[in-house]
Amino acid sequence: MLEVRDLNAFYGDAHILHNVALQVEAGQRVALLGRNGAGKSTFLKSVMNAGPGVNGSVRFEGKNLGNLPSYQRARLGIALVPEDRQIIPHLSVLENIAMAGHARSGRPALTPGQIAEHFSMLEPLVKRYGGQLSGGQQQLLAIARAFAGAPKLLFLDEPTEGLAPIIVQGMVDEILDICANNGTALLLCEQNIWFSRACTDYVYIIDTGKLVFHGDWRAFDANPEITQRYLSV
Repeated sequence: MLEVRDLNAFYGDAHILHNVALQVEAGQRVALLGRNGAGKSTFLKSVMNAGPGVNGSVRFEGKNLGNLPSYQRARLGIALVPEDRQIIPHLSVLENIAMAGHARSGRPALTPGQIAEHFSMLEPLVKRYGGQLSGGQQQLLAIARAFAGAPKLLFLDEPTEGLAPIIVQGMVDEILDICANNGTALLLCEQNIWFSRACTDYVYIIDTGKLVFHGDWRAFDANPEITQRYLSV
């Protein structure tokens, strides 16, 4: 589904990503782990053509995305939930979700109300304004909103950052449930190993802009030095 090869990313003269190669199959759930500043967010923005200067190959469903702008990538079926959530404060929960429906491009999708039903903390808050929500509620809303575009591939950027453990625990089931029901593949960028393991089957590790490991969680567990070297604070 997503095939990235020899991806280099730049902010001005700063070379951030170095020859990154990563693949996500249809319906697969993949984690990209790394410390703060390792290049996780830059990778997602590079694939979405949403900021960095990029060279290399990004293919989605066999199509070379080239210089395709971000909104057209969204209409192809790639949804990004950014680290800063970007909730519209003066719109209600349902209105925030409905806004993302413009990326659907003809694909069948759940209604905003049906999407909210998948998130137990959001369902009773559907008439509340985005600016009235807690940080955890806003994060769930950002994830729910992404599904209004009926994505084939969902990018989640640090969804657990700053959230209470009880919210993080509940988020696992809700993400897995709605991904499974919609056949959506997942690429999760995280530092939380427990959450990543619960949500995904395959893992990449990035360090200073270079991929240093990839494999399933069994291979990850067989190499305990990886955590100490690349993921410990």
